[in-house]
Amino acid sequence: MQTDPNGPCRNDRVYLLLLALAVILLIVGGLVYVTYQHPALADPLAVGGTAAAVLVTGLGFAITKR
Repeated sequence: MQTDPNGPCRNDRVYLLLLALAVILLIVGGLVYVTYQHPALADPLAVGGTAAAVLVTGLGFAITKR
């Protein structure tokens, strides 16, 4: 099987980035909701910000590492 060099370009990286962004937003939203319902756990925005920073950093390492 040969690859057609003139065929349509599939840009899977964009789809991967959008999927990862959706998952990150879902996880951060869930953490904010849980900490909002149970305020003794932590401040909701601090938990959401920390989770987002960790997930985005991990995503950055995963995408740039080849």
